[in-house]
Amino acid sequence: MASIKGHCLCKSIQFKINSECRKSVFCHCKMCQRSNSEFSLYTKVNLKNLIITKKNSLKWYSSSKAYKRGFCSKCGSSLFFQKQVSPSHIAVITGCLNKSVPTVGHIYYQDKKNKLTIGKNLKKFKKSSEGFFDNHIYKIR
Repeated sequence: MASIKGHCLCKSIQFKINSECRKSVFCHCKMCQRSNSEFSLYTKVNLKNLIITKKNSLKWYSSSKAYKRGFCSKCGSSLFFQKQVSPSHIAVITGCLNKSVPTVGHIYYQDKKNKLTIGKNLKKFKKSSEGFFDNHIYKIR
């Protein structure tokens, strides 16, 4: 089965994504700005396709009532974003992957701080895309 591997900076957390994931989306929301950088780039993965092979230092922070963020308590790498209750999917920061995942758009574009233009021809939503990008699947080869 084809997969993409990923890990944190110190490799205390390692995982692989099997089969497929959603194409990547830039997020410019205030939470991503405070927890990562001025923007984040995530792919979305069905939980059945994510295999965490090493999780020695995986910790979770409840960033809101609805969502939590997974990070490495050893090196500080931000890796995951997930619903608090009944999650079926998990968002994975693409920077920790060993392969590039094509990008399809931006969310929370109205909160964008930087004048840097990234993917100017990509679809942009002022706030959440309300699942618009969920059918943009990347088949892993």
